[in-house]
Amino acid sequence: MGTENLHLIGAGAALASAFLWAVSAVLFQQVGRHVPASAMNLFKGIVAILCIGVLLLPSGIADMSTRSAIYLALSGLVGICLGDTLYFLTINRLGSRLTLLISSLIPVVTAVMAAVLLGERISGVSWLGLLLTIAGVTFVLWDRVADNTGLTQWRLGLFLGVLFVLANALGIIFTKVGVQSLPALDATFIRTAWAVAGLTFWGLASRSLFNWWRPLKDRATRNRLLVASIIGAFIGTWLSIAALKYTHVAVAVTLNSTSPLFILPIAAWALKERISVRAIGGALLAVAGIALYFFNLTEGF
Repeated sequence: MGTENLHLIGAGAALASAFLWAVSAVLFQQVGRHVPASAMNLFKGIVAILCIGVLLLPSGIADMSTRSAIYLALSGLVGICLGDTLYFLTINRLGSRLTLLISSLIPVVTAVMAAVLLGERISGVSWLGLLLTIAGVTFVLWDRVADNTGLTQWRLGLFLGVLFVLANALGIIFTKVGVQSLPALDATFIRTAWAVAGLTFWGLASRSLFNWWRPLKDRATRNRLLVASIIGAFIGTWLSIAALKYTHVAVAVTLNSTSPLFILPIAAWALKERISVRAIGGALLAVAGIALYFFNLTEGF
């Protein structure tokens, strides 16, 4: 297969993963009305482990250094166990559309953390891209401040969203250090396993583990959560890894970051949300900022 065809496959995988993450976010929002955030995160993690485990059965998990194991464990505990729980809490308060828009700040915060912690350099043009992303997110969120509707809930959701972005960005930094000598799928399995272990420990320590599962006795709720977990945590993540493998990093990351655009029509159709011109413009600006940052980064290699 030619290089051009491989790039097309990679680009298609990246767009498909962004679309599936948008669909799963809407499903998680619907399930989150009945199921605690920690329960959704734990269920999602168990489903992901089972699916990835099936793929790894023929080859097993590759050997890794103690350093890689420690950093991947930290990545799972911070990025998935804590970060994804905060993600679900944010969805419950702000909705899937605004939460995915806020998630576009993860590359921004990750870039700044990488500059501070790993010594990576950010050019002037890349800084412009990061600022555009921040401006796009702020442009949309500020509309809610002016509206002054449900301001307390909005502020709590925004606070949780900021924590969610910080936790995920730090998890990515830990992953970058731990995954250097390990296949991506193996690393994903290890991260998820640690996240499930962390959530189980927290549930047992707080004596709330069994209460988390009670809402899942409802078959419709359980099935919807299962579908969301498979298409988001498993297929979506798998396609994003395939995108990184078959096309340029800048193309893969940029197209992976288009979930805030995909969710606009999905939220309008499935959740009956009113999508304003401001929301569309802010989402476009945020994605454009991510594209400018990563394409400029690639040109510097």
